[in-house]
This record gives sequence, C-alpha cells and structure tokens, in this order.
Amino acid sequence: MKQQPEEQYTDAQPGNGHPHAAREFHVTESDLPGMPPEPPPDPGPGISHLKLTLIAAAILFLVVATLVLLQDQPQTASAPSAEPEAVQTPAGTRLVQVIKPQRRDLTRTLSLPANIAPWYRATLYAKVSGYLKWIGFDKGDEVKKGQVLAVIDAPEVQDQYEQAESDYAIKKLTYERLLSVWKENPDVIAKQDVDVAAAAAEGAKQQMERRRTFLEYTKITAPFAGTITARFADPGAMIQSAISSSTQANPLFTLMDLDTVRVYVSVPQESALLATAGVPALLTIKEMPGVQIKGQITRTTESLDPATRTLLVEIDLPNKDHRLQPGTFVNATLALEQHPNVLTVPPAAIEPPSNGKPKTVVLVENGKVRRVPITTGIDDGSWVEVVDGLTGNEDVIVVGKNNLAEGQAVTASPYALPSGTPAKQKY
Repeated sequence: MKQQPEEQYTDAQPGNGHPHAAREFHVTESDLPGMPPEPPPDPGPGISHLKLTLIAAAILFLVVATLVLLQDQPQTASAPSAEPEAVQTPAGTRLVQVIKPQRRDLTRTLSLPANIAPWYRATLYAKVSGYLKWIGFDKGDEVKKGQVLAVIDAPEVQDQYEQAESDYAIKKLTYERLLSVWKENPDVIAKQDVDVAAAAAEGAKQQMERRRTFLEYTKITAPFAGTITARFADPGAMIQSAISSSTQANPLFTLMDLDTVRVYVSVPQESALLATAGVPALLTIKEMPGVQIKGQITRTTESLDPATRTLLVEIDLPNKDHRLQPGTFVNATLALEQHPNVLTVPPAAIEPPSNGKPKTVVLVENGKVRRVPITTGIDDGSWVEVVDGLTGNEDVIVVGKNNLAEGQAVTASPYALPSGTPAKQKY
C-alpha cells in the first residue's frame, strides 16, 4: 500500500493571551482505524559500524591472550635460550666445576722503572787559563779518541816552557863540561861538583817536561771516542783553569760513549736477593710500542742504599744505532724466578689459611668432598705452583667450593677455564 502523507491540524485562536491559544495535532496512518501497523525501522549505517568494532576488539583480545599463554609455557629442547640448559643433579647434591692440576713453566717477574745512561760520560774542562782560540766541534758530532776538540791561547804558558827549555840546556851543558874535566884530571875538580851539576841538569829537565805538559794542556782532546752532547763555549771566551775547583770554571764539552748503554734499575729490598747477575730482563719503552729489548743483569752494587732500601743493578745493552738515548725512562721486567714443569692449579681453587690452618684445596673423590692441605710456591697471576699435597690426578674444585662440608655429595663438571695473562708485580 502506498504510504499516505502525514496530515497536520492546527487549532489556533489568536489573542487574549490564553496558554492554549495554539495547539497542533499530528495524525499518522497507524492512528487510523483499519490500517496495518508500520514495519520496524531499518537499522542505519551507524549500528553496523558498532558491531564491527566489537568483533575486532574480541579478536584482538583472543590474540593477546594466546601470546601470553605461549610465553608462560616452558621452553622446549629445540627453542633457543640465552642461558645454558640446567643440569639435572640427584637430590641433595650440589653442582661444582673441577679441574686436574696441570704441569707448566712458571716465572715470577718484577716490573720496575729504569733509566738509560751512557757507557762513558765526561765533562771536559781546561787545565790552563786563557782565551778560547779555536773550537772545532758542536753538539751531535762524533769524535775519536785523542782528537783535538779546542785550542786555548795561553802565551805565558808558552813562555814558561821556553824558559825551562833554555835552563835545562845550560845546566846540561855545564854538567857535561865538568864531567869531561873531571875525567881528564880528577885533581882539578872535585867529584862532588860534578854530582851537583848532574842533579841540577836533571832538575831542569824535569821542570822543562812539566812546562811542556802544561803547554799540551792548551789543546783539549777527546779522552775516548763518542758523541758531543753539549757545548758550553765559543771562540774568544775567557776559559778559567779547573785545577783548584771545577765549580768556578766553565766546562767546554760533554762527551758520551753511546755505542753501549747502561740501564739502571733499583730493586726493592724484598727482591734484592733474587736480583743477581745473569737474571733475564725485558725492556719496553712507551714511545716505541711493540718493541721489546732483551737483556740480562750485568752487575749489582751488592749493597742496598740505606736511604731507599733498594739495590742498584745494571743492564748493559749494545746501542750501535744510538736508538736508546741516555735519560730515557723505560720499564724493566726482571724474571727473578723460573720454575720449569711444575704442578699448578688456578688461584681460585685455593682456600687461604685461616685459624692456624694451612692453605687447602677441595677435592672430589667418588662424588664426595674432601679437603687437602697444600704447600704453594711461586705464581704468575694465572697459575699457582703446588709444591706439596697433590699428585696431579685429583679433581680440584674451582667453582662452587664455598660452604661445602667434608664428605658432602656433589656433582662435578669440567671447569671452563677463562683466558688470562700472567701477572707482573709493579712498583
């Protein structure tokens, strides 16, 4: 049936201000007698959107709940895990890690600061006073033994030598004449006069030699072959004699022999008895990374310095290329003790002494704990020498030994030894 339009009726009377002056009446087909009821309204698009939202929320909730349940489940053998799989042990036992003692070569080392010095070192002064006439070398120059380095102009020294030379000549001639006369006629001249003349001539000769030596001192020569490392004067400078005191005289040169160097090391008192000639040494320099210089102790002072309680030792090293410069700070590592093929265990396996008891290690024998006292020797930081108490076939507990009772049952597994480097005692 075609829907009839809705009819509206208005009963309105103007005026008089009555509250019901205007009324409206709405009449639909459902209000008319004999008309069928109106079908329910068709749901609009808003209601369908609400249902879709509810369905999506329910699906999301199910997905989240499923993930939570899966996460709470224990991992299977095929699932990867960051932690190692737990080892199932019998009831009442503890899991420990053990290692067998190993034979190794151990070396006790001591690392100390050291200083490089030249093989020879000399500061050259003048023995006669005068003006510096000539100087032929400068810093860094190589010189040979006996080579003239500088010349001092000292006229008075030259004059004294010439006078002494003349005096010796006349006294020598006088002696020779008297001797000739005495030989020809002994009665003419006494033998005593001849002897006096001989003594005077000999004295004049000695005086002439002395003046000649002083004349040679006007030339400054190299006492040994080496390198000029310092120069303190220039030509024309007044040079004072250093005979009476070198503090008031100015030096001319500093000469060093660098072909061989000495390395000085001060060893503390507690290690002085082990620092003997022949002990191997390894030198490193911070400014020369990757370079290790091998040597050995050459000599010691055999006496401790009472001020520092240290023993001075020397290490001689060849230095033909002059790579090792005097005054350089180096690090010297001394191999004080070397024990080859000794029985060792890790430091973590040793229980320190307490309450008068010695050092001990904890063993696993037939699944039971047993403590054994041991005597230790040297160690290098990674391994400790066992002098007495072990044979090498025992299972020594390294991890898990704390609070274990004697005879307690344990389950042993191999010890995962971490990598390490030998320790060096430093001062």
